[in-house]
Amino acid sequence: MYLHRELSRQNVPYYFLGGFACINVAMTARTTADIDIAVPNGQNGYGVLLDILQRAPFVQDTEGFISRDSYYFLLNSQAALSKLAAFWCAGLLKLKISSWANKSRRSGLKRDGDIIDINSIQNLLIQNGEKMPLKGLEGDAANGLWDWIQEFKDLKMWQLLDSSYKGH
Repeated sequence: MYLHRELSRQNVPYYFLGGFACINVAMTARTTADIDIAVPNGQNGYGVLLDILQRAPFVQDTEGFISRDSYYFLLNSQAALSKLAAFWCAGLLKLKISSWANKSRRSGLKRDGDIIDINSIQNLLIQNGEKMPLKGLEGDAANGLWDWIQEFKDLKMWQLLDSSYKGH
């Protein structure tokens, strides 16, 4: 609730994913050990989030693997540590769309949650006028995006993020 209050106070749009979203929005049950949050790119989105996370009650996790565009923080909540992953919004969308390349993921238990997550992050970027390079995606990211577009027939939505993207 602290993070929600701070982001709202500073007028930063956000979207919680995973276990937190399941608990607070009553979405499909998800098996996750962390909480993901997506915010708009730039100083007024991601910058504000990082400023909030770098002070109490948060402690940055420097022990685990940290990818180039994400930060991991621990939150002491009711005597238990919760992991919070803060991603650059486009980085989280790339991660989510990469998982869509896995056929068992697309048809498995996490399908509904992944659809909600991908649509929500995509909409957050579009509503904030953000762009995301799609044309140069490789590997699972390129394949997952193409599989998504083939299934949902929404190339025009993706082109709002990158007008040069024409598909696979």
